[in-house]
Amino acid sequence: MRMTITLIILIVVVLTIRAFSGANDVNSPQIQSAITIAVSTTPLSAPFYIAESEGYFQEYCGEVIIKDVIGGKKSFQQVVNGKADMGTSSGSVIVFQGMKRRDFVSLATFTQSDNDVKIIGRKLNNMRQTINISGKKVGVTKGASGEYLLSTYLALSGLTTEDVIVRYFSPDKLPQALIDNEVDYIVAWEPYAFETNHRLNDQVTTLNTKNLNTLMFNLITAPLNNSHKLARATCVLKSLNAAIEFIATHPDDAKATIIKRIDANDHFIDWVWPDYIFKLTLNKSLLMHLKSQAKWMVKSELVEDGEVPDYKLLLDHRPLALVDNNAVQL
Repeated sequence: MRMTITLIILIVVVLTIRAFSGANDVNSPQIQSAITIAVSTTPLSAPFYIAESEGYFQEYCGEVIIKDVIGGKKSFQQVVNGKADMGTSSGSVIVFQGMKRRDFVSLATFTQSDNDVKIIGRKLNNMRQTINISGKKVGVTKGASGEYLLSTYLALSGLTTEDVIVRYFSPDKLPQALIDNEVDYIVAWEPYAFETNHRLNDQVTTLNTKNLNTLMFNLITAPLNNSHKLARATCVLKSLNAAIEFIATHPDDAKATIIKRIDANDHFIDWVWPDYIFKLTLNKSLLMHLKSQAKWMVKSELVEDGEVPDYKLLLDHRPLALVDNNAVQL
């Protein structure tokens, strides 16, 4: 009886290994069809551009089509509307959308930055202490990571957003709002923070908000409800893992590729690169990050539903576990 059970277990293990090895074979019928990924045009998406240029997508997945989009929100919409198989998305988008829908999952965080969003003001405002912001006009993008950072920064001095005059702008309009003196300060993410500093040069001061909020860029997709989708997700993560290793060992070559691929200013890449951490992870830090932002959204009445969902249900660890089991810490 014991030998029979042992034999059955061995057969199951062997079949499982063969199934996954076949699923990760570029010639497997499960992967042969093209994979479309909506990728936000930003250096944060560097692993995708490297996987594309260095042939890792071709090696592990076959044909992968990179669909350039502006911003994580548009990338998310491409996925849920069926126009892309996968997409890049910030934690803020996952938080907001996770309160309204359950038709997507996050597979991994691939880039992090604790200095991507910055609070910038003119030097003539004599901005020296946090308290000086009280009563001033601050430009932000509604419901986005900039507004969350502003709330966190103000809280350090016992202030809230009610102690400032908040003006809402789309992210690309923030630099001009400060230049035209429509606001005293702006809370902008890259590349708009760099653009502001570049255009106003030594006329602005950037507050030290490093480590107050970590931007996490993630790979999302529709729920992996069959082996075909699981195999495709796994091959993409394998490609990104190889790309991240390339970035670590060939940083100058990687930066040159990004500059050319997204037509970026080389000074801009040098400006943001030191703040980036390229690594595939799916861990409790992400869950804490999502939950914290969700609580803030509820408190700020940015969402109608006052309940914070269980974001763990929106994380699918299976593909990443097949690539690097140690990267999963949930």
